[in-house]
Amino acid sequence: MNFAFKSKEGEEVCGDSIKIKRNEDRVVVTVSDGLGSGIKASILSTLTASLTTTMLFNDMPVDEVMKSILATLPKCKVRDISYANFCSVLFKAKENICYIAEYEFPVVLLFRKDDFIELKKERLFVEDREIKESYFTPQEGDLLFIMTDGVSQAGLGSKLYPLGLGIENIKREIFNLIRYKLSPKEIVNHLIDKAKRLDKGIKGDDALCCALHFRTFNRLNIMVGPPSDSNLDEYVVNRFINMPGRRVICGGTTAQIVGKVIGREISLDLKTISEDSPPVGYMEGVDLVTEGIITLTQVFRYLDGQTNKVGYGASLIVDFIEKADEVCFIVGKAINPAYQNPLFSYDMSLKFKIVNDIAKILERKGKIVNIEAY
Repeated sequence: MNFAFKSKEGEEVCGDSIKIKRNEDRVVVTVSDGLGSGIKASILSTLTASLTTTMLFNDMPVDEVMKSILATLPKCKVRDISYANFCSVLFKAKENICYIAEYEFPVVLLFRKDDFIELKKERLFVEDREIKESYFTPQEGDLLFIMTDGVSQAGLGSKLYPLGLGIENIKREIFNLIRYKLSPKEIVNHLIDKAKRLDKGIKGDDALCCALHFRTFNRLNIMVGPPSDSNLDEYVVNRFINMPGRRVICGGTTAQIVGKVIGREISLDLKTISEDSPPVGYMEGVDLVTEGIITLTQVFRYLDGQTNKVGYGASLIVDFIEKADEVCFIVGKAINPAYQNPLFSYDMSLKFKIVNDIAKILERKGKIVNIEAY
């Protein structure tokens, strides 16, 4: 799942919102466009997206969801339109069924293999408001695009697109980008960047674009630091090694402990060393071995949008994270006195703070995150 957004020119806050709630069995994603722009629109769309996502995740029927929204956000009396629209997607993994509910929403596109698939939509009326419902059975590689009218109406009034970019042009853009093997993340970023360019010099609007990629569930396990008690080494290492999914070790001491328990040597790749990045290593049974605090700090700064430049090891971890649906951190409570006051409790240690900060970002991106401490 990837999304990108832009604010209306002159506004600091985007009036479009996205909320994601998931576990291994189901995912709910809601995109909402608040009336107007800026802070007021953001509050309206955030409330709508949060309410809708939570209720659908808990198996509330969409008519009850709609009634709750209407009770919370009545129509604008001046313009006789809703304060916020929305599109919600509910995917149930066990049944392999995807449900979509749209309320006054402009763009929902399903791309399969090499073409767009027309979704069959049923109309449901709740207190004179029309909701469009659709179902489909996802296939491996399907891409579902959801975007607000800030994308479809980008460039409105310009010579190139007097009626805005439009759905057909969006389809052509997506088709060409997929043909050239761009990732879902690159596609949503491209569409938002295009909306920015088209709106330059004109008022434009907030815009949000989301891509849901249906594929095999991916797990990533990251071990950070040794346990506080060396008697736990064997238990923690065996738990880590037997976890399904990719495995990454952050920290030289941690890697040595893992190697000792499983009887494997670390092989350093000295070609990967640089002024801002220690070399990475490899070990049989583990996908990647990196340095600890420096690398994790770079990962956090990249995910937080503070920098685009990170070392080789951090870039590999970021790539693993972006491809993962679930990330499990196994964090050792042992304190490294080189980085913080050894009198601090483990939850105040630098590594634990960085892991928690990374976890918060990943949860906002819709990933399942688990943290185990030993």
